[in-house]
Amino acid sequence: MKAILRKIIIAVVGAAMLAAAAGVMVVAGALALYGVLRPYVGGPGAAAIIVLAAGLLMLGVGLLLESRLLRGGQPKAGPPEDDQDLLTRLMALAMDRPLIAGGALIGAVFLAIRNPALMGVVVKAFLDPKPRPPKRG
Repeated sequence: MKAILRKIIIAVVGAAMLAAAAGVMVVAGALALYGVLRPYVGGPGAAAIIVLAAGLLMLGVGLLLESRLLRGGQPKAGPPEDDQDLLTRLMALAMDRPLIAGGALIGAVFLAIRNPALMGVVVKAFLDPKPRPPKRG
């Protein structure tokens, strides 16, 4: 009984130490990001970007936990790959691999900040209605 209690206490203390270290790392990362962005976008802009980055981090962790814990890590069955359009495939990829999707989203945000005209072309390409070819059958 004493050995089991000792292992439980060690596990709880270890988890608390990991949580504290993760908190320190997040705060240090936020301060470093603020220091890098402040000369380019000013204090309020840098703070807003940090809030956006924290929100994306929380979204990624939440989606990862949701897919692993609630669904047991099993991908849900969808229509065959041939019947899906590009947006549906991208959404399925984001649901299956939220960390990769979060990284791609962060990259797209930085690309939009550096070159807004390119992002305008990409958004226009996605939003323009295009006639679909008739299905063969």
